[in-house]
Amino acid sequence: MDAVMPQARPPLAPLVPFPVEAGEALFIKRAIRRFYGEDAVVRSFGADRGNLMLHVEASQLPEGHGYYDCLGIICAKIDRDRISLCVTKRGQRIRGEAKIAYRQGVVL
Repeated sequence: MDAVMPQARPPLAPLVPFPVEAGEALFIKRAIRRFYGEDAVVRSFGADRGNLMLHVEASQLPEGHGYYDCLGIICAKIDRDRISLCVTKRGQRIRGEAKIAYRQGVVL
């Protein structure tokens, strides 16, 4: 039996992230930089209003519970159904959701 290859599909169009309000963006940047340093870059890449997806690229990563403390501060102030935070150390290989953030995310 000859195997038939499935028809190739064109790649999906990138989703435009849901806009983050200016006040929220300022608060998020301040919270992120408090834990990850002044050179941290924050990207928003969630297309759904209720699901705020953030990516942080930073030179230094906090020790201990810094990730959870930072996420907790953001969750306490920003009103969304779900807030996710993924972090990449500058120079590391990009994986998972970080790939989406680099391709279609908006720098806050």
